[in-house]
Amino acid sequence: MNTNRIDIIIPVYNVEPYLRRCLNSILKQTYRHWRAICIDDGSTDGCPAILGEYAAKDSRIMVVHQANGGLSHARNEGMAIADAEYVMFVDSDDFIHPQTLELAVKLIKRDGTDMVSWYKDVIYINIQLRLMHKLKMNTINVRPWRMPFRYSLKLSKSVVTDDALKHASDWRHPDIKYPIKHCYVWRHLFKRSLIKDIKFIKGLKFEDLPWWSELLIKPVKATITHLPLYYYYVNRKSISKATEGVERLMAQLKGLSYAQKLYEEAGDMERLRLWSRNIKWAILTGSSIVLYRMKDDSKTSSLVKYITDLAKAGFFDDAVGEKESLAKEAYYTVAKGLRPVKKD
Repeated sequence: MNTNRIDIIIPVYNVEPYLRRCLNSILKQTYRHWRAICIDDGSTDGCPAILGEYAAKDSRIMVVHQANGGLSHARNEGMAIADAEYVMFVDSDDFIHPQTLELAVKLIKRDGTDMVSWYKDVIYINIQLRLMHKLKMNTINVRPWRMPFRYSLKLSKSVVTDDALKHASDWRHPDIKYPIKHCYVWRHLFKRSLIKDIKFIKGLKFEDLPWWSELLIKPVKATITHLPLYYYYVNRKSISKATEGVERLMAQLKGLSYAQKLYEEAGDMERLRLWSRNIKWAILTGSSIVLYRMKDDSKTSSLVKYITDLAKAGFFDDAVGEKESLAKEAYYTVAKGLRPVKKD
């Protein structure tokens, strides 16, 4: 094991307009003991040439070319190569603050934790840039105003928890202090030993969901900081943005069903209840709007059948609270072969 080094796993697939920005943010890190494992997942644009160019400039950039196998496969291949003490994920259309690695390593060592979580900067989802996207204006060169800032840990707020699941939530406005919002794998630094045996499900979109859920089956000691160190770019061609509606909900249901079985097999009912309330039902409630907009096609028929099977297995029976109960009613209505009606 390479002590103190960070392996940064970067899946790459047809992101030519964004790739240089991502790699430049890695090269500008104040913490120098890293390796970028770039998995080119069969790109058909200029990504292979760009990766070759950067690998020639810096030996810390490692490039692996493979036939297209999807995001899960690319991340799994990166993890199979990783041998550093720490691992983190960065998506190739996003980028990170220059101090990300430095601050994360300092926090994980200071607190003796197994992972560090931080926040994303909201610049690319603010109203002005949303309008620019809608008008099809170029936002690639827009840079976060906080990017040149140098952060001091003495002035930065953070919390240490013995159980990251108690802070994990997919509710938009969770009633949790220092929440780890949503199931993103790219907003953390992990000890490699913590995640080396957890695989992303090949072929499943929104693969972060079951992976993150599996990680939290057992208590994980974590440091959570409010520092906005990750710059999530709204790429309209990304999987998360290109996959909408029925297809998105189907993938989420598959991921949640997979994760729930793992929690049930683990046998800790309190952890299952906590995961279900803050992750499973937060997602099911937010996605239930799809049920009111479904069209009559093959994708809808497959979704209805899957929901029906889940309903028969009691998957929706643990709903608590008003929002969850309304969502449960909608799913059961679909399972009965009917369309739910939106209530005022």
